[in-house]
Amino acid sequence: MMRRVASIAILCVTSLWVDAQDVHFSEFYATPLFTNPALAGHFEGTYRFSGIIRRQWASVSAEPYQTFGGGVDMNKPLNIKNSGIGLRLLHDHAGLSYWTNNGVDIPLSYKFRIGAAKNLTLGLGAQLGIFQISYDLSKLSFDDQFNGIKYDPEAPTSERISGQSVTKLNFGAGAYLEKRISERKRIGIGFSRFNLTQPNISVFASAESRLAARNNLHLFTSIPLGSSPFDLMPAAQYQTQGKQRELLVGSALRMHLLSSEDEQKSVQIGVWGRTKDAGYVSVGLQQNNLFLGASYDFNLSQLKTASERWGGWEFSIIYIISTVREKTNRVRQCPDFL
Repeated sequence: MMRRVASIAILCVTSLWVDAQDVHFSEFYATPLFTNPALAGHFEGTYRFSGIIRRQWASVSAEPYQTFGGGVDMNKPLNIKNSGIGLRLLHDHAGLSYWTNNGVDIPLSYKFRIGAAKNLTLGLGAQLGIFQISYDLSKLSFDDQFNGIKYDPEAPTSERISGQSVTKLNFGAGAYLEKRISERKRIGIGFSRFNLTQPNISVFASAESRLAARNNLHLFTSIPLGSSPFDLMPAAQYQTQGKQRELLVGSALRMHLLSSEDEQKSVQIGVWGRTKDAGYVSVGLQQNNLFLGASYDFNLSQLKTASERWGGWEFSIIYIISTVREKTNRVRQCPDFL
């Protein structure tokens, strides 16, 4: 019981006292705009709409952590070949402190095709964004509100707080190299770096809290298993931010149910692991230009006593509009002699 109470207390103040960290998703393979700005516009089609929602720690906190990420990106904007542009949205709500992070980013990308076969591409990307972190002061408590016998929520605190929100600009950049033999056979590796200027996000006037730069190294593959309708899709993501390290690794197995020019349908199931934190399973359904995904984490960290090994779930969606025909005004031209 005491372990559970202690764990709840830790979750309540995590967003205020530990080094700030970016949000992360288990379904990193379904969040291209959050993985690398070089992936903006990296798809076959004109527009891509994507969204993901994550909810975790419902078994520990009365106010679970909830994160929403979404956006839209475009391939070849203004008919500029090999380019991409996107709009990325983030809303993160963390625990009983009502610590909230809202952000908007605009990633830009450009691809260089390498080799005679043109099946090797190098994408470079950069993004500019703005985010706001806020909290509800009435939900927070401080150690000087303990009167020696018990905690007194009415007692004043000597903590100097500059405001209940902070707004900052943010920058990121990345590169992605992909070798694509066919739609079912490809391999890509990328590197991205976020929080380039490491903005100060502290709401305390007497303290500084820099948002550490985050490095993201990622690998995506698809390997057909002979002439069968199955593909193996190993993937991995390694991130560093300050003193924190995170490795996500695993694979999905995809089965093609229909594969023709007019109709494509497949299902997939995956098994993944996050080192020293969680293991999780994923499922996905692809039908033509629509992908639906879901996953669930099982907590394996030291918090497993309080969480009873339950972690969090995610749902993702991607929809691609293949082609958009531009409207043209047709003017009939007659010969001069008429």
